[in-house]
Amino acid sequence: MWNNKPIVLIVLFLGLFAKAVAQKNVETQQLLWTRYYLKLKLNDAYQLKQELEERNFWFPVRQHQFVSRTQLEKKLPEGWNAGLGFTFFLHALPQDPAITEYTTQLELRPQIELAYEQPLTQKIALNHRYWSELRFFEEPNGSFEFNNNRTRYKLELRYSPTHKMTLKAFDEIHINIGGKIIHNAFDQNRYGTSAQYMPTKHLGLELGYLNWFQQRKSGVDFYNRHIVRCTIHHTIDFKKSKNQ
Repeated sequence: MWNNKPIVLIVLFLGLFAKAVAQKNVETQQLLWTRYYLKLKLNDAYQLKQELEERNFWFPVRQHQFVSRTQLEKKLPEGWNAGLGFTFFLHALPQDPAITEYTTQLELRPQIELAYEQPLTQKIALNHRYWSELRFFEEPNGSFEFNNNRTRYKLELRYSPTHKMTLKAFDEIHINIGGKIIHNAFDQNRYGTSAQYMPTKHLGLELGYLNWFQQRKSGVDFYNRHIVRCTIHHTIDFKKSKNQ
């Protein structure tokens, strides 16, 4: 049965996005993201996910971010999944591709996730992902200081014409929560599309486009990022190996 909560969230972030677009100070950037996405299926209930992603500016070329994300996921009844994980971020600052002499800053993010797959037909499904993360930034003395909580909601439509091919379209909103957040409570909106091809159950490729529209701390300045994302999907099924 359709739940009305996702509809309310969609209306909310589309309204925030429309308000943000009305602002004039928008900097456009082009990026290329390359990702390795590993799933370790431990048993019928648990799997461990590991993502490694290099994010680079394209014009001109230089590093933007490096991301390592680890998450343990548990399958729950009725199409739900819950996850607990940790993300390591390396930021190349400032976020200006024209500046070649840059510094780096580490960010640590413990996170929790709740996801639900809503089948519409045999080949079409809606995926809802609720994500909350705590953000700790590296200080000049090497310590880490808590900055804010960021809560995210992602709605993704998936169509699988064959068991090897999946077409995706999604929209995701990010909301900042915390005493240090003044102007950028609306952090960002991401929407995009991709095609995933899995020639085998264990290995495949995904190519997609992502638009990342982000409000900066000033509240009136924004990034509009056009991103090409390439992903290698790799699955290792330990349960299957043990049964063979």
